[in-house]
Amino acid sequence: MLRILCFVFAGLISPIVLATPNPWLSLVPELERDQPNQNPINHQIQLDERAPQIKSGGLVQALNGQDMRMPGFVVPLESDGDKITEFFLVPFFGACLHLPPPPPNQIIHVRHPAGIDMVEPWEVIWISGEMQVKATDVEGIASAGYAMSLNKDIEFYVP
Repeated sequence: MLRILCFVFAGLISPIVLATPNPWLSLVPELERDQPNQNPINHQIQLDERAPQIKSGGLVQALNGQDMRMPGFVVPLESDGDKITEFFLVPFFGACLHLPPPPPNQIIHVRHPAGIDMVEPWEVIWISGEMQVKATDVEGIASAGYAMSLNKDIEFYVP
């Protein structure tokens, strides 16, 4: 019976999901990946206050100049008409908007003069391009540790 349950459970999980590493982990130095969060979130903060960004965590210098493909959520910073020309790509929904921003090593700053079509905040997209280890601070929102120059149009995540 246990074998049957294990077989059924294994069939429900896609082998692709199990074989695909989390690309966001590649942005965190290997020695920091298993460390517990030393800066807990303050749940007593008022609703009209922004929770501060936790600035700890190093950057992976070896990623500078690498072509990468990253999934994530768009936090628009600048737009031109119906196109987003500058945005943060973040690993989870609500980051920088409703929750404290993730650390800089989990934010990618993207400038794309041609712009991307407007996307809903809950839609997951894929971006592709050259990764740059580059600190960017957008006052009042967050600091990013990485930047990317897109080399193709965004793709929407399809499960």
